[in-house]
Amino acid sequence: MPGKQVQLKTVRFGEITVDTRLIIAVPKGLLGFESSRSFVIIETPDSEPFKWFQSLDDPALAFVIVNPLVFFADYRIDVDPRELSELELSDPGSVMTYVIVSVPDGDMSRMSVNLQGPVVICTKNNLAKQLVLVNGPYSTTHPLLPQLGGAGESTVSASATKMMSG
Repeated sequence: MPGKQVQLKTVRFGEITVDTRLIIAVPKGLLGFESSRSFVIIETPDSEPFKWFQSLDDPALAFVIVNPLVFFADYRIDVDPRELSELELSDPGSVMTYVIVSVPDGDMSRMSVNLQGPVVICTKNNLAKQLVLVNGPYSTTHPLLPQLGGAGESTVSASATKMMSG
């Protein structure tokens, strides 16, 4: 049964209707965007595996996100449990992890992901936090397309192009 519906105006998607049960609270905001604390994930079939992390506080703010395991099967984050206590996690299996995608100057060949700053979301209560992994092998601009090569690269590039122009 759907929850309460709210209407939101966004720059990229125009006016959208959001089920309040899908609103994700980010109490400390994202790095550099601390004033935006409510988000919703917007999925479009033609842009999978990419999604939008749309701010409800700033109609112009929307990040392209992706599950890092889609491209980096060995991606692991080592987190102090105290850092995740803010998410009120009772079950480690109730966490979704996303990373933010960047496309410098719209150049798909330079597309990268921030593996050093994943966004973790507790799916039981929709609380989220951006982590900062300081002593690991990951960077904030980890190239995405070299992970694929060949046909996979063109498919992902096409999906990303649709996201950026949609």
